[in-house]
Amino acid sequence: MEHLQHFGLTQDPFSNEPDLRFFFESGSHLDAQRRVERGLRQHKGLTLLTGDGGMGKTLLARRVLDALEEEVFEAALLVMLPGAADAKSILQRFARQLGCEAPAEDRAGLLSQIYEQLAIVREDGRHAVLMIDDAQLMTPEVFAELSGLLNLEYEDRRLISMLFVGSPELDRLVQNDSSIVPRVDVRVRLQPLDMANATAYLSHRLDAVGGNATILPAAAIDALFKFGRGRPRLLNTLADNALFEAYLAGRNAIDATDVERAAADLGIGPDPGTTYSALSAAPVPPAPAVAEVPAAGAIPDDATGAPMAPPAPALDLDAGSDFELAPEMAAPAMAPTLDLDEGLADALQDAAAPVAATPLGTPVADAAPASLEFDTEPPSVTQYPVDPPVRDAAAAEPAGAAELLAQAEILEAELSPLEEGDGEGIEDAFVELLEE
Repeated sequence: MEHLQHFGLTQDPFSNEPDLRFFFESGSHLDAQRRVERGLRQHKGLTLLTGDGGMGKTLLARRVLDALEEEVFEAALLVMLPGAADAKSILQRFARQLGCEAPAEDRAGLLSQIYEQLAIVREDGRHAVLMIDDAQLMTPEVFAELSGLLNLEYEDRRLISMLFVGSPELDRLVQNDSSIVPRVDVRVRLQPLDMANATAYLSHRLDAVGGNATILPAAAIDALFKFGRGRPRLLNTLADNALFEAYLAGRNAIDATDVERAAADLGIGPDPGTTYSALSAAPVPPAPAVAEVPAAGAIPDDATGAPMAPPAPALDLDAGSDFELAPEMAAPAMAPTLDLDEGLADALQDAAAPVAATPLGTPVADAAPASLEFDTEPPSVTQYPVDPPVRDAAAAEPAGAAELLAQAEILEAELSPLEEGDGEGIEDAFVELLEE
């Protein structure tokens, strides 16, 4: 890898592969190994090795397996897989490890084959050991089946010892089975690395691949321990990502900021169960002050659940501010005036329109007559405190009779065909008639 060559490394120093070259005998791991080996070498029945994820349990189990001498022990390590941890498959795999080429399909035949192979091992002067990694994946039925193997004896001696390796869930599974709890002879809990052991562990990983210790200065180790929490797998993951960040920045050593960037990208916080983001360290500006809204006029949240903004304060137009209305709003609001003369002219035009639209030479009788509507309501008469002056009835009567006669003649007369320009005369006549 190019970034490894940048630091003068030939191999990845922080790989999480279970490579025994990288096994580090910390105080916690060395103590756990001794306790586990003691239980197996003394032919104890069941030994439990538990610890949180990433503590190095698998590597420790392989270390124990490698430490058991072949001339003394017939040891087998089986790794449980999710969904494939049934009793039959586990017993068949163990039978193959013991040397059975064709494991039986039925339970009775399978247990008989296992017993025969275990007896052969005993006759050879060795002791059989079965290790189960990720044992927390086993079902209660599998627990019961495997615990039954602990009852197998030959010449009054136990034929097999077992080591179950798993997470803290394994402890709870064992506690819930009253038949297995009495069979637990040794229980070991793997503890995280302290600061001194974590520093020595990281230096050991670099030394294993011929790396320079200056790649990891003290500040970077402090940051790794802060976010790694003493777990070897987490320390490896953070150191590997921080190494690449330093390469991208063109530096020859890991900085604390590289570790923080790696932790932020991986979502790892300094405390168990927390996450870390470099953006969380930025100061948060204070929220602007919001005017309080009375409880009676509380505004409900919108559909998204976020509170809605309070209404804008009302504008005080009389406060002497420089508030100006838009041009279209500047005109004062006044009631429209009613132009009676304009309405009268429109009415006359409507009345004269049929006559004006009639072609020349068309008799008036054939044209659509314009209907005239007169107000039949009698005019209001003003009452005077004194008697009005008496008119001369003799003089007024002939004039009124002549006027009515003239009006009748105009209305009843049959006019001759209109000539061009006669329409204007008719309009003038109507105007005079209405005025009178």
